[in-house]
Amino acid sequence: MAAPIFSVENFRSAVLSLLPRGPIWSRSVDGVLYKLAGIWAQTFQRNGERASNLLTDAFPATTDELLPEWQKTLGLPDAVQTTTPTLAQAQGQVVARLCGDQSISIPALEDLAKTLGYSATVTPCSASYFGMTFGSPFGGEEWNFVYVITVDSPSTDDHTVFEYEMRRASQAGTTIYFEYTG
Repeated sequence: MAAPIFSVENFRSAVLSLLPRGPIWSRSVDGVLYKLAGIWAQTFQRNGERASNLLTDAFPATTDELLPEWQKTLGLPDAVQTTTPTLAQAQGQVVARLCGDQSISIPALEDLAKTLGYSATVTPCSASYFGMTFGSPFGGEEWNFVYVITVDSPSTDDHTVFEYEMRRASQAGTTIYFEYTG
């Protein structure tokens, strides 16, 4: 539910209704009090709009003006980022840092991808073992620490923030390969 936005006329009538009654408190359109209430109403209306914007801006997923404050709080953007993220990517990164459960499970990595705005599937690889199905990739022990993340997004897009956050959230020593299918 959005906060109500009142017009200048709403505030003018509210100010005028708070004034005492009597002959010296004229509410006529040509009167000084009516004009003065209109001037005050403009300030109240601007403050009301800003307060409503603050409610939207206080939440990291919808923030715009306060995004630099959220980033500063979380140590973002990281020095290793080579490109400037879009507004949606920056908001997603802030939300991921704040709300992430810091788990390194496959479902947690897939949830992190969703938070960053991507549809991704994480597939763990494994070393060769007796009884593997015929045609499986052949590899040594190092394949136990490899994930393939399949992302439904064009490879031509900039995925720097996404790849950085996914690598940051995965286990130490894990190699991640990204496959873009969009």
